[in-house]
Amino acid sequence: MGSKISKQKQMFSMLNHKFSGLWDENIIKESKPIENQDENFTTNYSSHLLNKVYNFYKSLIQNLNSGLITSDLGGEITFVNTTAATMLNYEREELLGKNLREIFAQDQESQKCHRAVFLPHKRINDKEVNFLLKGGSNMVVGLSTSQIHDENNNFDGIILLFRDLTEIRHLKVQIERMERLALLGELSAGIAHEIRNPLAGIRAAAQLLQENNNKDDFQHQIIERIIREVDKANKLLKEFFKFAKPSKPNLKFHDLELIIDGVYLLLSPQLRKRNIEFVTNFGEEISQVFVDDTQIEQVLINLFLNSIDAMPEGGRLTVTTYKRNINILDPKITNYELDNNQLCYSFIEIADTGSGIPSQNLDKIFNPFFTTKPNGLGLGLPICSRLVGENGGNLDVDSKAGSGTKITLALPAFVHHLK
Repeated sequence: MGSKISKQKQMFSMLNHKFSGLWDENIIKESKPIENQDENFTTNYSSHLLNKVYNFYKSLIQNLNSGLITSDLGGEITFVNTTAATMLNYEREELLGKNLREIFAQDQESQKCHRAVFLPHKRINDKEVNFLLKGGSNMVVGLSTSQIHDENNNFDGIILLFRDLTEIRHLKVQIERMERLALLGELSAGIAHEIRNPLAGIRAAAQLLQENNNKDDFQHQIIERIIREVDKANKLLKEFFKFAKPSKPNLKFHDLELIIDGVYLLLSPQLRKRNIEFVTNFGEEISQVFVDDTQIEQVLINLFLNSIDAMPEGGRLTVTTYKRNINILDPKITNYELDNNQLCYSFIEIADTGSGIPSQNLDKIFNPFFTTKPNGLGLGLPICSRLVGENGGNLDVDSKAGSGTKITLALPAFVHHLK
């Protein structure tokens, strides 16, 4: 028991050094004892001040936004704050006494971190590792460590401070995908433009030949075929231009539910024909979204049609809306005055009970021209992703073969500016 108390004292000492300004403002304002008071008064005052210090640090540690764990030199966990236990899906008492190795998802990461943190004068600064949650799932965290020293300055244990990076990692993936699509779009737009010019010349020449031939002539039929194929290629290029170079959105505040209702009315005959039940779960007090309503309507039509195609024998299409504040990775890169570095987004979840997407195809569905449909062009989802990105939002797909598909759109509910 004494060892645990000693480690907590060291932890308090570290936090006192780190938050010295906070300590000065909130603790030392206590009035000093009057000189010449009796010994009992001084003792009671010291006890009162010590109790105040303890409660202050206890509240500070337990209410940190990051998880905090301490261990002895053997790796046995000696202290866990409430945030750490909640993040790992444990009760605090369940973690006490466990070895640190047990919370790492991978043995290799555990060994590397173990070697690093248990060497004197070594520490880890914001390293991405995977922690193992109760129940078997993993969580990506940013891990920092510091060492505990006893009253003789001997190395006595370590402190682990970590934060959940799941949302940040997901946003990074979204940003990388949008950057890749934008680069591909710019490159492809130039190529497509060069292709359209000779196609126009071919069509004009074919029409000229067509005028000088009898309609019943075999050559006339061949020329008609050439014109038809050129028109088909032009149609494909027009669709491709929507992806490669979408028009700049006309951003205004719009009611999200009205946009969804409008798309439903447009597609309701197809839903009834396929015997698909349409269910809405609109959240309360959903913020208006700052988007181009025509472009977002185009996105929803495409996504709804994909769900309809995935349920040829009928099923259920569920649309859910809610709002959430998203943490900003670096508020310095924005021009917004933020509360707690957060921006408000309105979310749309489109879930169907269709055939789902095989895992080997899930990473390819946003690639231009990738399709599993016999008559598909493979531009639907890339265009949707590009349009959502142009409107300052994100689009994500979660699906398993045979288990349906859930698509999540995050749309900004705040004023933002186009690049």
